[in-house]
Amino acid sequence: MIGPGLANIDFSLSKVISLPHEGHQLQLRFEFFNLFNHPIFDLPEIFYDSTRFGAVHSSNAFETSPPRQIQLAVKYVF
Repeated sequence: MIGPGLANIDFSLSKVISLPHEGHQLQLRFEFFNLFNHPIFDLPEIFYDSTRFGAVHSSNAFETSPPRQIQLAVKYVF
């Protein structure tokens, strides 16, 4: 039994800004998980004697593949 395809792209942007104090930096980071928000479907039913054999119950029933997530991080290095 072959499940549905997987299309998942993660993307990250980062910028390091040097500050006037000796060795001090400000680091900015943006991270995007599942950038294009493609649905990630669960595997199909694999039990041969089931009435739903081969059927895909839902997308993400077990919450293992969340929809698009965006996070921001700011770090001050001194």
